[in-house]
Amino acid sequence: MFGNKMVTPATPERVYTLCKIVEKKALAAADVRSKMEPEYLTGSSAAYFQDYRDAAKELGLISISDNFISLATSANHVSSTQAMRKFANHQLEKFRDGQFYKVTQAYFSLGDQVFTKDKNLSNLAPEMTILTGSTVDAMAMRAWRFWVTFLGFGYLQDMFLIPNANVFLGDIISTLPIEKGKIYAFGEFIQSILPYAQIILGSNPTDHQLNYGVSCGLRTLHDMGVIKLEHIMDYDDIWSLYPMKAHPVSGTVTSITICK
Repeated sequence: MFGNKMVTPATPERVYTLCKIVEKKALAAADVRSKMEPEYLTGSSAAYFQDYRDAAKELGLISISDNFISLATSANHVSSTQAMRKFANHQLEKFRDGQFYKVTQAYFSLGDQVFTKDKNLSNLAPEMTILTGSTVDAMAMRAWRFWVTFLGFGYLQDMFLIPNANVFLGDIISTLPIEKGKIYAFGEFIQSILPYAQIILGSNPTDHQLNYGVSCGLRTLHDMGVIKLEHIMDYDDIWSLYPMKAHPVSGTVTSITICK
């Protein structure tokens, strides 16, 4: 799902359920599978187990040894779907060569152009194939939509994703060693999240221009009181958000405060 081709059976819900089954003790893979897919389930469902098991293993949530599956991380990281999401969001930079990473990065790089595209994500597969240099089909795009919404990169409207990375950015910010209530230069903030957020920022955002989805995410967090964005006069470290005249932070920022 993350290391290579995206597959629809590897949904976040299935990955989470698998982790909860082995949360307290290791179990034989056959036993885990029987709990997830009882014998009365036949046909195509029989092939689901390997896909979501592999996704859980890729994310570092489980380990497999001698055909036994055990939780590979702290139980705190699977205490809720939100906890699993936060853990997963900190693993994504490991998968830069995978389809999920490449498609997410390509989608955010389109900026507001996404609103001129086909509103069915499945139909964007040919364009994503060109943008990512990886063969992306309609089924892969359907698989992408499950995880891109779960991880907090945007909001699904029917089969169209509205880019807004507030949940993803909130997860990253919540674990940063940043002093709350202190004003930071915005460039310093970008450098602090960059090790986890190149998937939407790019590897070196030296042009100080933030794309539509990142800008929406930051403004949403500002509106929620999680952060405070400011443009302070005489500050040289100026960054440009996607312009939005109706918002109090309409264009440029120089500093950020983590409020909660």
